[in-house]
Amino acid sequence: MNTMKNISFLKTKKIRSGFVFVILFLVATLLPGMAVAQTAIITGEVRDADTGETLPGANVVIDGTTFGAATDIDGRYTIRRVPVGTHTIAIRYMGYITQEQMVTVSEDERLVLDINLVGDMIEGDEVFVVARQRGQARSLTRQRESVNIRSVISSEQMDRFADQTVDGALQRVAGMGHGGANIRGIGAGASNITMDGQRMGTTGSDRSVDLGTISADMVQEMDVIKVITPDMDADALSGVINISTRRPVGGDRDLNARVGGGWNSRFLGMMGPDSRASFSYGDSPRDYFSYAVNLSYQRSTSGSEILNTSWTIGTFDDYGAVNVLSDIRSQIDMSLRERYGSALQFTFQPTDRTTFHIQGMFNYQERERMNYEIRHNPTQNRYIDPWTTGGPGNQGSIAYYSGLRDYNIHQYTFQAGGRHLFDGFDMDYALGWGHGRSTQDRYDFPFGTTARYEYIVDLEDRWHPTLEIAPHSERVAYPGPGDFIFGGVDQRWYFNLDNEFTGSMDFEVPHARGMLKFGASAIMTYKDGDEERLNTDYDRRLNLVDFQTVLNADWNVFDRSHQTYHLPWIVDLHKARDWYYGEYPHFDFDLESWATSTETQYYSANENVYGTYGMGTFDIGRFRFLGGVRVEHSSTRYDARDGTISDEGRFRGAVDTSAVNNYTHVFPNAQVVYAIGRMSNIRLAYSRAIGRPSFTQLSPYVLRNHSSDALNHGNPNLNPMLSNNLDLLFEHYFMNVGQFTIGLYYKELRDFVYSFSEIIHPDGVDGEGLYAGWRKSTFLNGEEAMAYGLEMSWQQNLSFLPGFLSYTGIYANYSYAYSEAEVSGRRGPDFNEDDPPRLQNQRPHVVNAGLD
Repeated sequence: MNTMKNISFLKTKKIRSGFVFVILFLVATLLPGMAVAQTAIITGEVRDADTGETLPGANVVIDGTTFGAATDIDGRYTIRRVPVGTHTIAIRYMGYITQEQMVTVSEDERLVLDINLVGDMIEGDEVFVVARQRGQARSLTRQRESVNIRSVISSEQMDRFADQTVDGALQRVAGMGHGGANIRGIGAGASNITMDGQRMGTTGSDRSVDLGTISADMVQEMDVIKVITPDMDADALSGVINISTRRPVGGDRDLNARVGGGWNSRFLGMMGPDSRASFSYGDSPRDYFSYAVNLSYQRSTSGSEILNTSWTIGTFDDYGAVNVLSDIRSQIDMSLRERYGSALQFTFQPTDRTTFHIQGMFNYQERERMNYEIRHNPTQNRYIDPWTTGGPGNQGSIAYYSGLRDYNIHQYTFQAGGRHLFDGFDMDYALGWGHGRSTQDRYDFPFGTTARYEYIVDLEDRWHPTLEIAPHSERVAYPGPGDFIFGGVDQRWYFNLDNEFTGSMDFEVPHARGMLKFGASAIMTYKDGDEERLNTDYDRRLNLVDFQTVLNADWNVFDRSHQTYHLPWIVDLHKARDWYYGEYPHFDFDLESWATSTETQYYSANENVYGTYGMGTFDIGRFRFLGGVRVEHSSTRYDARDGTISDEGRFRGAVDTSAVNNYTHVFPNAQVVYAIGRMSNIRLAYSRAIGRPSFTQLSPYVLRNHSSDALNHGNPNLNPMLSNNLDLLFEHYFMNVGQFTIGLYYKELRDFVYSFSEIIHPDGVDGEGLYAGWRKSTFLNGEEAMAYGLEMSWQQNLSFLPGFLSYTGIYANYSYAYSEAEVSGRRGPDFNEDDPPRLQNQRPHVVNAGLD
C-alpha cells in the first residue's frame, strides 16, 4: 500500500511540473504577438505561366528572413507582419523555375503580388509538369518543406500502383508493413488514422481501422507521418495516416469519372466479374466558396489456392531424426467485396482572413469469404521410414471443411471548423465525429470420416508432397461423399462499435525566426464490443451425400491432378446457412463455449483524453529547429462481465463488473532539419508517443471455469505502451518531380502488452490462492522492447536517358525492420530465451518496384 502511495505521489509531482512548464511556455508564446511593430501584408496567387492554373503548395518566402507562406489548395498565400522596406520575394515549386521579385512595402500596406511560374529547363529540354505530375509535385513540395518526417503520395502516384483501395496503395510506401496501417511493423492498432484531418472510428477491438473499405478512387492525397509533432494526438506510436478526399484544386472546376471491370478466369464461374465506378465533381463558382462531391462503388473478387503442410520429428533406425509429414491441407479461398463510398466538402471564405469548412465521409463494405478444404492427417506412430507405412496400426484420417464469413463495416466521419488570420496570430478550431462499426458472422461446416486409412507418403517434391492410401490397408478406396459424416456447426458472431467525438483549438504566432504554436484538444471515445460462439451437435445422422447443398465440382489445387490436391465437392454455403437456421431445433448447443466467448469478449468503455501543448520552430541559417511538449490526461471506465462455469461444464451465470483507469503523460519533442542545399536535407528527430492496450485486454472480465480449472481475466490496470523514437533521414529532391531518401529509425518501447499464462501458486496474489493449481490466462506489461530499421525510396522521371527511355520513370523502395522484446520475470510457458518474442506482423524485408 505504501508503494502505491509513493508511486501516486511521484506521478502527481511529475504531472504538476509538466503543467507548469506548459503554462510558462504558452505565456511566452503570447508575448511576441503583443508587440507593436511597423509591418505590412503581402498576399496573392501563384499560377502556371502557360496554363494559368493556380499552384497549391508553392513556397513563397522573403529572402534573408523566416517570413513566408505556402499557397493553399486554391493557390493563394498571405504573408503577414512583413517588415517595412524593400525585400526580395522567392517563389519555389517543384518542377518550375524558382522566381525572385523585388518589392517595397510601407507601414500598414496591403500589397497584392500575383506570381506566374514557368516549367524548369534541364539540359536544354523543357520538362513539362503534365497533369498527372502536378499532384505529385505538390505532394513532394509539401513533404520537402515539412518540419517533420513524412511521405506524401498524390492520387497520380496511386494511379500508377493500380491498387483499388487505400489499404493496397499504402503497401507501396517505404516502411509500411503487412496490414494497411501497420507502419514499420509496430501494428495496425498503433497508428492514428484520420480522414481529411478528422479521426476515424476504429473497426476492431485492437484500435485498428479497416482501410480496405476506402476506395483509392476517392483519394486525392495520402500523408504518412512517421514522426509526429506536439500539436498531434500522442496515440500515434507508429505514426499518423491522413487521407484527403478529392476536391477542386487551385480554384478550378474538376470532374473525374471512371468505369472499369475485370475478372479472374479461374474463379469467374463461382465469383463473377469485378467492376468499379467512381464520380467526383468539385467547383469554385465564386472566389469565396467551393465544394466537392465524391461517389464510389467497387465489386472486387479474389481467390487463392493454398497448400498447408505440417511436419514433425521422427526417429528411424536407418535415418535418425528427420522431418516427417504429419498433416497436409489442400484449400481454396474465395472472397467477394462490395464497397460503397461518398464524401462531401464545403468551404466558405468570406474574406481572405477567414475560412469555414464542413466535410463528411461515408463508407460501407460487405465482404463474403468462402473456404473449402480437404485435410489428410496420417498418424505417425508406426512409420518404418520417413515416406512409407509400416502395416496395420498406422491409421490416419481424411476430413472435409467448408466455411462462410460475412463481414459488414460502416465508417462515417464529420467535421466542422474554421480558421482566422489576425494581425498577430492565427486561430484554428474544429469539432468532429468519427464512427466505426463492424460485424462478422462465421459458419464452419466440418465433415469427418469414421474409417481409418494407411498412407504411403511421397516426399520427393517437398514443396508438393503427396499421400497414397496403402494397397495393403483395410480401406483401399478414397472415401466417397457418403463416408463423410456431418460434425455439427461452429457459429461465431463478432461486433465492435466505436464513436469518437473530438474538439480542438490551436493558436499560431509568427516571430522573427519562425513561429510559436499552442492549443488544446479533447477526444471522447465510446466503445462497445461483443463475441458469441455456438458449438453445435446435430441430433440426426447426416453425411455429405445427403447434404442437399452439395454441388458437383472438380477442383485440383494448383491444377495438380493428384488425389491429394483434389476437392471433389464444393458446398453451396448460402444454402448451407439457410438449412442450418431451418434445422435449428435439432441442434444441441455447447453452453460452455458460448459463455467463454460471450463473457470474456463483451466490453463497454468510455475513454476520454484531454491534451494541451506548446511548440515552436526556429530558423537559424541552414538549420530549422522544432521543440515542444505535449501533456495528455486519460480517464477511462470499462464495463464487462464476471462469469462462472460449474464442475459439470454448465454456465452458472454472470454479474456486471467495472473498473477505472486514469493516467497522465508528458511527451517531449525535438527535431532539426539541416538544408545541405536547396533540394537536399538531413533530418534528425526525437519524439515520444503512446500506444494504449486494446479494449479487450483492458476489459475487467473474469471467467472461472471449474470444469477445466481455468481462470481467464482481462487486466484494466495495464499501463499504456510508451515509445521513445529516434529518426535520421537524408532526402534529395529532383526538380523534374522525384526524390531519393534513406533513413534509419530506432524505437524504445516500454510496457508493451503480451499474453500470459501460468499455474496459480497457493500463495497467489489478490485472492488467486483460492484457485491454486488452476491455469490462469491474462495480459501483462512487458519490461521493454526495441524496434529499428532502414528505409530507402527512389522516385524519378528518367528524362536524362537517351531516346524513348527519357519518357520512363521509376518508383522503388526497400524497408528492413527488426524488433526484440524483454519479458524477464513472469513469462509464459512457451518463452524461449534464445528466440525472444518479436512484434507481430513485422516483415524483415519489403521491396516495391515499378517502372512506367
